[in-house]
Amino acid sequence: MSEAITNAEFSSLLKSHSFVFETNPSVAISFSCGSDSLALLILMNNWIKKHKGLLTLIYFDHRLRQESYLESKYTKEVSRKLGINYKILMWNEKKPKTSIMQKAREIRYKKIINFCKQNGIITVMTAHHLDDSLETYYMKKKRNAYTPNLSGIPFKNIQDQVQILRPFINYRKARLIQTCKKNKYKWFEDPSNQNQNFERVKVRSIIANLSDNKRSRLYSEFKINSYESKFFEIQLAKFFIENMEFNEYGKFTINKKKFKIQNRFFQIEVLKRILVTCSGSIYSPRSRSIEFFLDKYFKLENVKFTIHSCIIICSSDKIFIFREYVKIKNLNPQQLTIKKKASVIWDNRFLISSIFEDIKCFIFNDKIWLKLKNHYKLIKDSQKVPYEILKTLPVLSYKNQMIIPFLTDKKKMVSFGISVSFKPKIPLTKKNF
Repeated sequence: MSEAITNAEFSSLLKSHSFVFETNPSVAISFSCGSDSLALLILMNNWIKKHKGLLTLIYFDHRLRQESYLESKYTKEVSRKLGINYKILMWNEKKPKTSIMQKAREIRYKKIINFCKQNGIITVMTAHHLDDSLETYYMKKKRNAYTPNLSGIPFKNIQDQVQILRPFINYRKARLIQTCKKNKYKWFEDPSNQNQNFERVKVRSIIANLSDNKRSRLYSEFKINSYESKFFEIQLAKFFIENMEFNEYGKFTINKKKFKIQNRFFQIEVLKRILVTCSGSIYSPRSRSIEFFLDKYFKLENVKFTIHSCIIICSSDKIFIFREYVKIKNLNPQQLTIKKKASVIWDNRFLISSIFEDIKCFIFNDKIWLKLKNHYKLIKDSQKVPYEILKTLPVLSYKNQMIIPFLTDKKKMVSFGISVSFKPKIPLTKKNF
């Protein structure tokens, strides 16, 4: 029979994962009222008191189930009982007709992270466990994912400067249930966990019905692939650090000679990661498209190739990758207003914010350049920014003054209260170790 997790074991667990907390830590728990997050609350509440910190429960109401009202109420009750903070967030936007679980997850993380940033919380904990991770691996395997993707859920990652920690990722769910029972806490069962229309529910049922021998083999395979995935990510990060240059205006430069000696699979993954980040997309290009580029154009010089809304240019020793201007024109409004004390993500790549005044944002074009050329040409040439890349930047209007980010002096940008930074949805290396 599985045993409950003790406070001493949990404290040791946090140390073994090398989780980093500030002095008097402020930590949020993504709380669902289920046994998993309840076990995390029980153990984390004891830990946070010893470290004189602050704990906040965040319940996200997807507005998809009638039970969510009772769960919101329970979140408030258990928070008040334990003397900790709580926050109820809601999904009030229109619900999509397809892929609703995926969208629900995306909006949940986005709103929780935004709340944490607004309240100075740098750590969010979730109660994902080993069974969840094994299910994730199985789903990826069924989709014939490549080795670097054949892993489960990482025990730590960072999203928009907020660290997400999953201390239970190597623990079976049974131990979390026993922890709740030992501490005499009741929990809610999510009825959607029985809905066979959802892929994860189907997979959970398949794994549960495997023979002991097959389940053991699946788990061993999962551990091996998780290790290989982690090693691959480390190698990938090392390659980017040593052989790639990145300009903050969105240009990526790869050492062609170092890239050339990598095996084909590694080359494909390097380009996939850069193209996703460079384009601002959340989806990877097809391996087939990248293979076509590598077979037909990679060995040539001064060749230009368009893929995944990006331009790839090869020279004798470099590979340059940047955003495709035509896509920017087609996918973004010609003009938008950014209110003061607000921010927007422009072209899914640049985070633009203004403190003092409302500002306008425009898509770059030849007419704008004719007006700004005399002022910016020397700076553009000194920084060696090709016009083809310059056009992929936003142009800002502040008090009737036109500004090109990254060519405008940073001190001047600060004095205007304007900030522009490269902030794609998917960073180059999204896994953390």
